[in-house]
Amino acid sequence: MISLAKNGSQVLQVDGLSTASLVNPEREADLWVEAQSAALKFTGSDEPVVIVGVASGFHVSALQKKLRAAGHRGRLIAIDTCESSIEFSKWRVLDVEYVHASLESGVDRFLARSDVSSWILQPFCLLRHKSSYSRSGNSLRMIESWILGRTPESFSAQLKLRPQIVASLNPDRARKIAEVSLVSIRDLSKAWDITSELKTDRRLFRILEELVR
Repeated sequence: MISLAKNGSQVLQVDGLSTASLVNPEREADLWVEAQSAALKFTGSDEPVVIVGVASGFHVSALQKKLRAAGHRGRLIAIDTCESSIEFSKWRVLDVEYVHASLESGVDRFLARSDVSSWILQPFCLLRHKSSYSRSGNSLRMIESWILGRTPESFSAQLKLRPQIVASLNPDRARKIAEVSLVSIRDLSKAWDITSELKTDRRLFRILEELVR
């Protein structure tokens, strides 16, 4: 269902809930982008920027304009578990890579998808659209945990994609990581086998450190 905001903009409604402000969704989107300044400050000009939560796409459009104006040449990827949000945003905001995520697929299959694996193995900036989180129940939080490797299941799936790192972990200590409820970089540090560390391994480790911080 489509509603009109007071300023005339079309806003998507999902399950009876508006996915953006019904007063001025563009202003709401600009405020969200302003709030992301700290996260974007250290983002490289070629790094992918990943938004979790699409809603009506106003914030996706506002962020795209800000990034392009700043000379950012990296990919902009928008992820949601709501296909309606993605379809609604697609026709309004071009040059964005949309990912429709499904919890039913499981973390291993999700990370192996070509539209995810093409950026998940490199440093990227992840931004949360909190309004979308509040409407999605727990689904977007779960997708975020998969992307960041925050749970034992998703952490193990992340490691499978990085055989160089697995080869540098102490097997006994690495197994213990799977027993904790929330993975932290401290857990990974304990499993790291310093004696086998190479320069390349340290670079890969730093990438994973960013994923699980």
